[in-house]
Amino acid sequence: MSPRLLLLSLMIASLSFTAPSRANEGKMAPDAVQASPDELRKKALDDLFKRLREAPDPDAAAPVRAAIEKLWAHTGSPTANLLMARAESLLKAEMGAQAASLLDRIVQIYPDWSLAWRRRAQSALIQGDGEGAMLDLDHALTIDPRNFLVMSDLATLMSAEGRNEPALHILRRALDFDPQNEDLRKAADQLQRQVEGQRI
Repeated sequence: MSPRLLLLSLMIASLSFTAPSRANEGKMAPDAVQASPDELRKKALDDLFKRLREAPDPDAAAPVRAAIEKLWAHTGSPTANLLMARAESLLKAEMGAQAASLLDRIVQIYPDWSLAWRRRAQSALIQGDGEGAMLDLDHALTIDPRNFLVMSDLATLMSAEGRNEPALHILRRALDFDPQNEDLRKAADQLQRQVEGQRI
């Protein structure tokens, strides 16, 4: 399956979390027919985030979260997806400088792809550049303020620098979007205990 078809199938699957009524079954809304891929993607993400916030428990939230992360991971561009696959292979091999060179190219061509900035932050960390990583994560959040993965990364970096209160604030923001995320909840609880200990 081509990357464009994969992205479209992800968006359709995401939108299908809301089952149509029998009266509308088999019909497609006129807006859906005319919508651009970017508009469809935004609609899919908006619907998924609503469902993520309303999920009653972690088991119900998990597939919704996975659908969001898949939409974040793919663009409609085969070139972007191919370059990112190569960059991620370099990151797994801890070849930070080589990954950074490729990711510099990706963010120049696709400046609004938050995953590219998140991965470039990872390459900066491999090279020991914590400040550069922080700047890239900040930029990723300006692109996608709901990205709880970026928030988690940023909170981890802040906590490592002893900035526990702002790290806790960011984790709480992430939990506003993904309240059933047990990993975020545990990290926030741990930071809360550290912050309370520092105030004693």
